[in-house]
Amino acid sequence: MRRHSGFSAALLLASLAGAAGAPRPARAQESSLHAPPGPARRTITVAGEGEARGKPDIARATLGVDATAVKVGAALQDANARMSTLLGAVRRAGVADKDIRTTEFSVYFEQDPAPPRPGDSSRLSGRYHVRNAVEITIRDLARASDVLDAALAAGGNAASGLSFAIGDPAPLRARAREEAVADARKRAEALARAAGVALGPVLSISEGGSSAPRPMAARVMAMSAGPPVEAGELAESAQVEIVYEIAPAAPVSR
Repeated sequence: MRRHSGFSAALLLASLAGAAGAPRPARAQESSLHAPPGPARRTITVAGEGEARGKPDIARATLGVDATAVKVGAALQDANARMSTLLGAVRRAGVADKDIRTTEFSVYFEQDPAPPRPGDSSRLSGRYHVRNAVEITIRDLARASDVLDAALAAGGNAASGLSFAIGDPAPLRARAREEAVADARKRAEALARAAGVALGPVLSISEGGSSAPRPMAARVMAMSAGPPVEAGELAESAQVEIVYEIAPAAPVSR
């Protein structure tokens, strides 16, 4: 009996030692934490451009007066009188007060070309220049030439910066954006056909900066006796970047 008991104890110790040294099976929860990630989405990225054109409906011009005199007071008085006459003329021609904005007022002294001789204590000779300019917005393009003619006839001797614009460019920009999205779709479809894959849904869309309206081919407006003015067309452009998913391949039927 003692031998049997000792033999049984030895077997028990051996089995316990073997169980302690054997590797434990991994738990299901631990294996799930280290599961490999799923397959990445296959995508096609394209850029699209769009452009929309429209006719301008407003014009802007800078009109002003330059006055000169030996004394600064006389130059200011002359410039003020000329500007008052000019403003009255453009208002009578249909320009509203809200569409008249002063953009420049300057006074400077212009010395005569011949400087005083050495030792001459006389004062420098020259003339004072006064410049006063306003930017006007003409909302009736059919009267643009008449407004300019009225300003020049009223004593305006400085005119510059005639430009055209669209009062509400939002519809033009919307059309340009739609054209850009359609262009991107065409590019993506062409790439998918070339690669032998099917185009899937849109994953993301980003819009680039839209460009400012730029003048296109000019169209001469019907004018009266005033200076000829060309309105032309304006174009707005837009850029987009779209990411499409490549559709999963259809399973092969057996």
